Amino acid sequence: MKERMIPSTCPHCGHVFQIKRDTVVIAGMNPTIDKRLNQGTYFTHECQLCHHLYYIEQPFLYRDPDKKYILLLSNQKEINNLPKDEEVIRCKNALQFLFCYKVKSQGLNISLVLKKKRQLEKKFAKPVRFDCWDEKHACLWFWVDQDCIATPLNTEESKQIKG
Repeated sequence: MKERMIPSTCPHCGHVFQIKRDTVVIAGMNPTIDKRLNQGTYFTHECQLCHHLYYIEQPFLYRDPDKKYILLLSNQKEINNLPKDEEVIRCKNALQFLFCYKVKSQGLNISLVLKKKRQLEKKFAKPVRFDCWDEKHACLWFWVDQDCIATPLNTEESKQIKG
């Protein structure tokens, strides 16, 4: 793990501060970070002045050498010295990063999960959050508001889900 001071400004009140955050994490080395990524709270920060919650868009690299992937949240065009045998997934914001983490940490196909997520968002005209894959029942679980929705996969999709 690698920590550094990250400059930040609250988007609600303009409060400027610095916060110490991890910028490079290897899967399993810090169970607290893995837990917060899984819960979707890792990038969440509460402003000390106005107490609003918001996402800190900090540079962050998460690597899982066992599952052979790297998640990258960065504006940098080129990142040197990344392993050539691992899939590198660039994320443009914290929400996209958290979605990719949730999918890849379960060993799933991002394209297929994203397709199902978009279908539900179109159907309900609301944001949808991915939760998990239920192998026993061959379905993906998503949150729509406070409701958990099962999305069954057909036989072909079930074969493609592990990615």
